[in-house]
Amino acid sequence: MASCFLIGAVIERTDYISFFCIIQTISVMESNSGIYKSTKGKVFINDLGILVQTYHDNASLTINDAREDFQIYKELCKSIKRPVLVDIRNIRSVKRKARMLYSGREAINYLTAAALLIGNPVSRIIGNFYMGLNKTVFPLRLFTNQKDALKWLKSYI
Repeated sequence: MASCFLIGAVIERTDYISFFCIIQTISVMESNSGIYKSTKGKVFINDLGILVQTYHDNASLTINDAREDFQIYKELCKSIKRPVLVDIRNIRSVKRKARMLYSGREAINYLTAAALLIGNPVSRIIGNFYMGLNKTVFPLRLFTNQKDALKWLKSYI
């Protein structure tokens, strides 16, 4: 099923995947998998009820990517706030305006807590930079181990 968002309205096409969108295609959901693809990665809800966000290799996130992610969160979460595991190990950079949106007031509409999964030196720098400059309105921690991150996030379901 493909979805196209036009200023809050959803147009769904089930007869064929090709479609045109005046603004921007926000997400494409793989058939019956619950995985939403964005321009820079994918988002899904795991078996624990935690949002999981992953990104393509060397992704550079902009304000438009942050808006796209929030639109996907809105669609996935409905009215249920959830914790999110964000795997930033493949990210190259996050623009200032995107960081502000990810950590700002709109985030509490969807999120109860966030765990940033880091690995390489670049993702560690991005994670520490994010935590140092952007005060979030929800609990946020950095992790190098996914199992530990999920254990911490379970307390925010």
